Amino acid sequence: MSIVRKNQKKLQEAVGFLQKKDLPSITAALNILKDYGHPTVLSDVFRSLEGLERAEQQLVLGFLADIQDTDAVEAFITYLQEETNPANRKLLLSAIWNSKLPFDAHLPFFVMLASQGDFLEALDCLTIIENMSGPFDESQLLESQLLLKEYVEERAPQTDQKAQIMSEIAWFVKEQNDGIDADLLIDND
Repeated sequence: MSIVRKNQKKLQEAVGFLQKKDLPSITAALNILKDYGHPTVLSDVFRSLEGLERAEQQLVLGFLADIQDTDAVEAFITYLQEETNPANRKLLLSAIWNSKLPFDAHLPFFVMLASQGDFLEALDCLTIIENMSGPFDESQLLESQLLLKEYVEERAPQTDQKAQIMSEIAWFVKEQNDGIDADLLIDND
């Protein structure tokens, strides 16, 4: 049996364990994935979070936060783009901000997600953004600024908590490149 087929069989076994949703099965699945895991099965891992008890969710989130394969970044982003349930997005966002993976190339995406989500999603996105090390392309910063400008023009009352979070995101973006047209950023007045 070739190594690829053996690995594929192990990955299928892990996905089967994830679907059982009990602690021993989740633990077995994560142990298999630690040894044989591949970014292609991450969508199954993400979907397994829904309906899990808190203890099992924490195990899966810890596993996701420990992933070091940079190919996994795109799987995280794809899931967040497609997921419509805010509770599921928040779970994944918490794994991302605990992760060591480089999400710097997705700065505008997290700005957009913060502007469209609720306060807690915005707070998670702020944490992710603050953990980014840069440097960022000028196009990323400009796109982020435009998203922030759209948020300012369309947002609810300026005293809400989310507005404060968005202001902090704008401050981060501004600090990354003072040479870009700063008047597009949210004013802290």
